[in-house]
Amino acid sequence: MEIAKGIKRFYRDEVKNDRFNINGIGIYEEMPSCIVNRPDGTGDCLLMLFHSECIAMLNGEVVVISPGSMVYWEQSGHYYGNAEKKWRHSWIHFDGIDALDIIRRAGISPGRITQPAEDLFSLHLNSLLHEKSRLEPDFFILKDYFEILVREAVRSDPGYSKNSDIPERMLEVRNYIDANYRKHLTLDRLAKQFSISRPHLSAEFKRWFGISPGIYFIEQRLSEAEVLLQDHNMQVAEVAERVGWNDVCHFTKLFKKHRGKTPSAVRTRR
Repeated sequence: MEIAKGIKRFYRDEVKNDRFNINGIGIYEEMPSCIVNRPDGTGDCLLMLFHSECIAMLNGEVVVISPGSMVYWEQSGHYYGNAEKKWRHSWIHFDGIDALDIIRRAGISPGRITQPAEDLFSLHLNSLLHEKSRLEPDFFILKDYFEILVREAVRSDPGYSKNSDIPERMLEVRNYIDANYRKHLTLDRLAKQFSISRPHLSAEFKRWFGISPGIYFIEQRLSEAEVLLQDHNMQVAEVAERVGWNDVCHFTKLFKKHRGKTPSAVRTRR
């Protein structure tokens, strides 16, 4: 597939999905000498690769951005560009809880500069553009392409590992939850297991993973439940019990709160 260059497209879908949306894509877009200054941002998230030297406001400080650098803004103000000469950049505007989860799991944080392989970034962004341009783009393919783009961007940066800065103890806590989320875990039990105070465990986990340990625990259960609900041989109560909830009413209430639909509604979705 030939990579499109010098192109940008914005999308205004009639029905917005609260889980994953692609709102705009630009590939090697050329800009005149200028500074983009949007104090309130655009109401969504922005992932950008600079092909030219620019400046940007990151974490309250104006810094020089070298060619090949990627920056992520999470629903905040934008300030970037080059007032002296023309410059090029590639970018993607997006939002939705699944998109944010992909970003955070990859270890990308707002305002941090990474150095992905430009050719890989452009290739995967082009795949997103191609699928999004279809008459009926496939939601799951779009999300997969987006996750591939994000993960390849992180993996191809020789100086950036998604776990490089995360304390080993926090990785151990997350891995423990991943392996035991079907069991009755509490913050007290986790704190005791890892010899950490409750407040410190909660604060550090949220700092590094962008989510509290309690919500992460619930999300792991609900993610498995979403898969199990596709098996029509399983009753909703059986799914709830399989992921660790004996009270099907409590399971249904939490599922609707975090997924926006009841388990039965997800099951009947076409």
